[in-house]
Amino acid sequence: MTATPEYYLALLEQAPLDWESVTYLIVTGTTPEQVAATVGVDLADSVEEGYIDDVDYSAYALAAVGGGAVVAFEGTGYADSSNTVLATLSEGGRVAAVVRSNIQGHNRFGYAIDGELVFDDDEYTYIDDPDTFPTELRHLFDLVYDDLDGDEFDGEHDPIAVGLAMAEIVTGIALTVEDLMRAAEGGWFRTSALTYGRDE
Repeated sequence: MTATPEYYLALLEQAPLDWESVTYLIVTGTTPEQVAATVGVDLADSVEEGYIDDVDYSAYALAAVGGGAVVAFEGTGYADSSNTVLATLSEGGRVAAVVRSNIQGHNRFGYAIDGELVFDDDEYTYIDDPDTFPTELRHLFDLVYDDLDGDEFDGEHDPIAVGLAMAEIVTGIALTVEDLMRAAEGGWFRTSALTYGRDE
């Protein structure tokens, strides 16, 4: 089973991005073109290696993975999709998951199934009530939950590695380094940044 923090930490260390500022989207039952259209990625506007010198924009790399799913990622941590877009990506019986970290140390995890948002939190490691976290993911969430009113937190596990392990459980898609490299080699395409929260 690859849905472990250790597996994804090793993957992140070989990924084509600085994974401390990053957004990952994993969507089942779709194509890169469909994901790009829903997220607002302009496949006609390619940029060099994901770099855009403008805080209002970022760039995504996308690839088909796992026999009918898509991984998409960008390297700022500020171009993650809104909850409305996440739910739209999951319409028609699909599953869409987002894992994000940015320079402010905000670690997001969220997912939607069949057009409905199941869970989302902008700083999921600090949620007020851990009992509201999806039961099937609690064994992973508990590794990174930081109770700000408590005394014990070892900080041993990386929230992005844990988030990707949780995304694997909800989507059934196990990412590989080869998936990420193939996406990066396929090009980077412009998208708007600062979109998360626009519909909240």
